[in-house]
Formats: sequence, C-alpha cells, structure tokens
Amino acid sequence: MWRIRPVAVEDTEQVLSLAASLGPGMTTFPPDPDAIAEKVESAVATFGQEIPAAESQYLMVLEDTGEDRILGVSAVYPEIGRPFGFFSYHLDKVIHHSAVTRYNMEVRVLNLSNAYTGMTEIGTLAVAPDVRRGGAGKMLARARYMLMASFPHLFADYVIAEMRGWQNDDGSSPFWSAVGEKFFKVSFPTADQMSAVKGAEWFAALLPKNPLYLALLPDQAQECVGRAHATSAIAMQMLVEEGFRFENFVDVFDAGPRVIAPLSEINTVRKSAHVELAAGPVGQNSQEYLVCNDRLDGFRLVKAVAAIEDGQVLLNPSDQRLLETEIGDRLRVVEA
Repeated sequence: MWRIRPVAVEDTEQVLSLAASLGPGMTTFPPDPDAIAEKVESAVATFGQEIPAAESQYLMVLEDTGEDRILGVSAVYPEIGRPFGFFSYHLDKVIHHSAVTRYNMEVRVLNLSNAYTGMTEIGTLAVAPDVRRGGAGKMLARARYMLMASFPHLFADYVIAEMRGWQNDDGSSPFWSAVGEKFFKVSFPTADQMSAVKGAEWFAALLPKNPLYLALLPDQAQECVGRAHATSAIAMQMLVEEGFRFENFVDVFDAGPRVIAPLSEINTVRKSAHVELAAGPVGQNSQEYLVCNDRLDGFRLVKAVAAIEDGQVLLNPSDQRLLETEIGDRLRVVEA
C-alpha cells in the first residue's frame, strides 16, 4: 500500500538511487551523495522544527509499505531566497515612440527581479520511472498542498513553482547559450550541476543587472522564454488545475516559466476539510479521498476509500494503521 510521509535518514540510499534513475535536469534533486544526504538531514530537522524557515525544506517520500520501497519524492520550501534574494527575469513590454518619424516600436525586455523572494516554493517532484502512470505524481503533488493546508502558519501567503525550461535534444539550453554562457563561460549542464550542488548564490552574485532586450537574442533563445520543457507538460497541467497562473516571470538559467497562486486559493487547500475519525464500517456511501493526519513530524497521507458524514469520517482499519491514527483523532480530507 502507498503512503506519503516525511523523509527519514534511513531513506537516504533509496532516495539517492531514485535521483540517479531520473538522469540530469532536476536542479533540486541531483544524483550527488553529499547533496542528497544534506537534503535529507535538512528535511528531518525541518519537520522537527529545528531550523529557521529560510533554511527549511519539507521533503516527503512516497513509500510502498508492502515492498519497503521509495517510489517518489516531493518538497515544499517555505521561504525562498533569503538572504541573497530569489532571482527571476520578468518579461516586460516597452514602447519606443519617435515624434519625428511618428514611428512606434514595441519591444520585449527581460528585467531582473526579486519579486518572489520570501515566498513558498513547491518543487522536487520526482517519481520512479516504472510508476509514473499510476497516479504517484499527482498524489505526491497534492500531498504538498495538504501539508500546507494543515499548517498554513509555516508557509507564505503565496506559493510558486518553476517549470524546467525548453532544452535541445542534447540537453543544451538555447537561452543559456545566448545569455548565461556569455558571462559564466560554462555549459548549461555544468551550470545546472553547480547550482544543484553549490546553490545559486554564486550565480545571483555575478548575474548582469541590466535589462535584456529579447530582440538582441537569437530566435531560438527568444522562443524559449516562458516555454516549459516537453517533459513538464503534465506537471504544468496539474498546476493550472490547482489554480496556478503564469505572470511573466521566468527562470534566469533556462527561461522556463514560473507560476504562482495564493495559498488559500489552491484548489486542494480550498476544498479540503477537517473531520473526526469515527468508529464503524465504511459502508456503501463511500468514495476515494486523500486523507492526512494533523501531526507535522509524524505527517502521514494516504489515498483511501472513506465515508464522510456530519464532520466524521469512516476508514478501513488498514488505512487507519497507515495514518497512525486513532478513533477521535482529527484528520484532513479532500476528494481524490
């Protein structure tokens, strides 16, 4: 049976194996032993409320309890960009007008922005290749919203997500080749790896601060701005369904789109509700729900067949055990 819970130190080897199975491209989940070990340790401290929000990361794992196997991960970063700033490009429109020639020219410009600094970010959604079409990704994605709905005081009022930008078949980024590589003299895969292992502070400190006129870039680089990688299509659709929207902010590395939503208006958050676990059989008037307990360090979430009426929920004993809950406990539910 599947269950989502906080990552534990003893999961480190399996989490590293999962990262290695995915290949390059996920900056926040590199197949680097030291980076993964540090990530797991940070997450354990985060769920234990031992470190400040700016250093925190709520990394969760999807486990198959029958096989004792980690099938996927997802994470929430409660306060991004401190203290160096979280950098994005904002796509703006500038109008140039000549009174002499009576000619108007509309141009697109990328301006460096720290607008998303301090917001909460969701990311690091990764699923083992053999279970990608079994609903694991959606379950992991929505688990993050259930966590935030249960403990909203730990997160910002706005939540962002960034999509992997468009890349060529060889893994190169046309946008990076036209912009970043001119200043940093390293390939996109190298820059991506440096960001994953060393953080992005080195990049932010050296990034040119002047506006970037898109007309000066090659056509292929211009076409990348705000365009998600083909492999991100499903993830992007899930975000749109949850109420995220694109507001012309893009990644400074590959120009992939960044989307945003108020925490309280994310569909899973808005539609979820507290219920009390009651005794009794599930019965016929039941349907599938995502159900989680209300403990942070012991957070547990399952997809379960349940019956809900008058603020009470009936669950099968096996699901109660997975949630590590007892009759009378308060749970959070949302339709699966």
